[in-house]
Amino acid sequence: MDDLTAIKGLLARAAPVTWVFAGDSIVQAARWTEGARGYVELFSERVRYECGRSLDAVINTGVSGWRSADLAAHLDRAVLRHAPDVTVIGLGTNDAKGLPVDEYVAVMVPIIARVREAGSRMALQTPVPGPIEGIPAYAAAIRELAAEQGTALVDHHARWQPADPRWYGDPTHPSAEGHRVMARTLIDALGVPGCKQAPATA
Repeated sequence: MDDLTAIKGLLARAAPVTWVFAGDSIVQAARWTEGARGYVELFSERVRYECGRSLDAVINTGVSGWRSADLAAHLDRAVLRHAPDVTVIGLGTNDAKGLPVDEYVAVMVPIIARVREAGSRMALQTPVPGPIEGIPAYAAAIRELAAEQGTALVDHHARWQPADPRWYGDPTHPSAEGHRVMARTLIDALGVPGCKQAPATA
């Protein structure tokens, strides 16, 4: 069973799901949202509140500046210790500044294998467009990697064609509005249902 089908199956069941998001400053939602929620928090709001999955855990271990090698070096701390049911990785923007794309893929394949061995389903995300020359090649490679490995794919790069200038906090990082677009792309890509808002509780 491919990971997207499995993730949809997890969402269809009542049992709580642990979601771990790992990656760079865009995952972390550092600085450029000006204090607004990042896309991981917005995803958590949809799943845990609007969909009533209150015992799901949504954990964000994104670190500003991280590349694939950083995640590989700290995979136990950032991902595996949380025993995720689903791991969502957002990397490539920093790698694209100088690391050849084939070397990025060579780092990512063992990461996927280790996460899978731990029992987690996977989703890979493409980076949003920006001024870094290598990003389009990275987006293409991540699409190919997701297809080859059977992971779910969240294709932000495709969604941002063309990108609205309001979606950027700077030429590389999404603004608060950009994170809202990313959240919608993520929710749609993973098949999260359009849930009614749960009753408010005090």
